[in-house]
Amino acid sequence: MDATAGHSATQQPRLPLVVDLDGTLLLTDTLDEQIAEALFRRPLHLARALPELGRDRAALKRALASEVDFSTAALPFREDLLVWLRDQAAAGRQVHLCSAATQSVVDAIARRLGFFASATGSGDENLKGPAKAAHLARTFPEGFVYVGDSAADLAVWKVASGVVLAGASRAIAQEARALGKPVEAEFADVPLSPREWAKAVRVHHWSKNVLIFVPLVLAHAFTDPAAVAATIIGLLCLLMVTSSTYLINDVSDLQADRRHWSKRRRAIASGRLPIRLALGGAAGAITLALVVATLLAPGFALTLIAYLVLTLAYSFGLKRIPLLDTLVIGILFTTRLVMGMALLPNPYSAWLLTFSVFFFTSLAIAKRHTEIVRAAGASEHALASRGYRPEDAPLTLGFGTAASVASLLIMVLFLVEELFHRGTYTQPRLLLAVPLLLAIWVGRIWLLAHRGEMRDDPVSFALRDRVSIGLGFAVAFVFVLAL
Repeated sequence: MDATAGHSATQQPRLPLVVDLDGTLLLTDTLDEQIAEALFRRPLHLARALPELGRDRAALKRALASEVDFSTAALPFREDLLVWLRDQAAAGRQVHLCSAATQSVVDAIARRLGFFASATGSGDENLKGPAKAAHLARTFPEGFVYVGDSAADLAVWKVASGVVLAGASRAIAQEARALGKPVEAEFADVPLSPREWAKAVRVHHWSKNVLIFVPLVLAHAFTDPAAVAATIIGLLCLLMVTSSTYLINDVSDLQADRRHWSKRRRAIASGRLPIRLALGGAAGAITLALVVATLLAPGFALTLIAYLVLTLAYSFGLKRIPLLDTLVIGILFTTRLVMGMALLPNPYSAWLLTFSVFFFTSLAIAKRHTEIVRAAGASEHALASRGYRPEDAPLTLGFGTAASVASLLIMVLFLVEELFHRGTYTQPRLLLAVPLLLAIWVGRIWLLAHRGEMRDDPVSFALRDRVSIGLGFAVAFVFVLAL
């Protein structure tokens, strides 16, 4: 993060520095970290701990303290502040850590960094706001400089001799300056850019949700304004739910993402998108989507709920079960088709749904197979969180290619046994070119996957791959000719 530091000429340079933890030294809140870890790893423990909030926040913090080992956790520190504090300590200045976090958490952070003269956290009393101010005034009667960020820290700055702002909002910074204390240094947050927000909610994955339009197209209902409008509204509901589940999934994978070479830069893993805001925003968006979906079509709402439950089950644990994880992905893709069908008066197509499960399961296995191939001969750390091993490559290759062939066979049987006799198309036999073109594309996907050259999931890859785009236009052309 960018930091702007300005030293006051009138500030006594050797007054001790007292540093807050949550939101100041850390870009995250340790209580939120504990709650998130308990929610996704030990929900029963969280349920037992929450009643402690009725007593006070300090009791809740103590009850959750065992959920995260902060001595080894990959936490997002405010790096520019951390460098400055180390320099101050190296110059002989005393630097103390004082936080409302429970004492065991503060001790773990202090041991990890190693330059604090003392570390004080909450015990029986929640050491925040006026309580922290009174404690520090007693501990440092000759004065201290306080490093903080929040509205609760204003009470501390009132009794401090100097101010250091670290991650404070513009309003809090103005109130702190209005106290008339010298501002020794300032470290500003860099807000998330629109592009980073788009990455956080996975806008680049929204293309997968256009599957909701497939039943509309296959039923030739694209000339019905009411059906088109209902499908568009349904798509918006689905986008809100899928983006929300991505946020929830990122909170679930927090510790693993922070240890990953690239995922650690994600908005939540880096601490730039607070856990509380991510989960609160996701809950609000899901609630709104379900309300609109219920008003639109009860059957669609039920399917959307089923999609949400299965996605959360995937995030909570199914993604760590080899092969079952890929089947769940295939079912989730198929659920998008079911949503589209639920918005139309037409009956469900068992052929389409069966094809979809096999086809998208195959693509999901292709992605896992790529990861396994690329991990061969290297560290297994990337595979461990998914439950796979490098020696599983023959298994995923066999299951994946078999599912691909099964999906193509189902499509051919559907064309021959049902579609050719409907009279919907003037030249239905031209549609036999569709499974042929699809076989070429699937073969290309598996060739690249087996070589370890598939850099993204196959659906996202197809949207950028020229060969895939060309085959897609060919399928569309055949479809139009058959009409």
